[in-house]
Amino acid sequence: MEAEPLADEAPYDDVYERIATLAEQLVDHEDPDVASGVAELLDWVDAFHRDGVGRLIDMIREWRGEIFLEAAARDAIVGSLFAAYGLGEARDLRAEAEADVARALDEVRPLVESHGGSVDAESVVDGVVTVRLSGTCDGCPSADATLVYGVEAALREQYPHYRRLELAEPLPQPDPAKADLECVTVPEEKSWQRVELRPRS
Repeated sequence: MEAEPLADEAPYDDVYERIATLAEQLVDHEDPDVASGVAELLDWVDAFHRDGVGRLIDMIREWRGEIFLEAAARDAIVGSLFAAYGLGEARDLRAEAEADVARALDEVRPLVESHGGSVDAESVVDGVVTVRLSGTCDGCPSADATLVYGVEAALREQYPHYRRLELAEPLPQPDPAKADLECVTVPEEKSWQRVELRPRS
C-alpha cells in the first residue's frame, strides 16, 4: 500500500482529515482488543495534547501575550490546533463553553441548594473553570467532596474542553458547627479520580 504524503508535504486540512479517517477505521476494527486499545490511546493523546497546549497558553497569558495568541490563532495549523481544543484565540467559543459549564452546574446545583449552599462559575478560560462556593458550602466539611465528586464530574461529562477546576477563593477551614452536614453530590459510580484543587492565582 502506498504511503500517504508526509505532514510537511500535504495541506494541513488533508492531514487532519487523514488522521480522523485512520482513527475511525481503527476504532471500528473487527478485533475488539485493537479497537479498545486504539480508543484508549486516542483518549490519552487527546488529554496529553489538550493539557500541554493549555499550559503553554497559560504561560503566554501570564506574560500578557494575548497579541501573540491572536497572531498564532491566524496561522492555519496552530489556529486549527487551538480550535480543536477550544484554546487561545482561535475562535470565539466563549458562549459555547459557558453554556456547557452552566449545564454541568445545573446538574449539581439542586442538591447543593437543597443543603443551603450555592455554586457559581466565575470564569471559563481555556478549559479552566473557576467556581465560587457560598452559603452553607462555606466552611462545610463536605465542600471539597462537592467540588471533586460533584462539580468536576459534571464538568468532565458536559464540557468537552474541560482541563482544570479552580476556586475563586480558597476553601476555609471546616466550621465545627457544620460537622454533621453530609452532601453526596453524585452517585459513586460517576465519581472521578481526585485531582488537586487550587485557588485562582
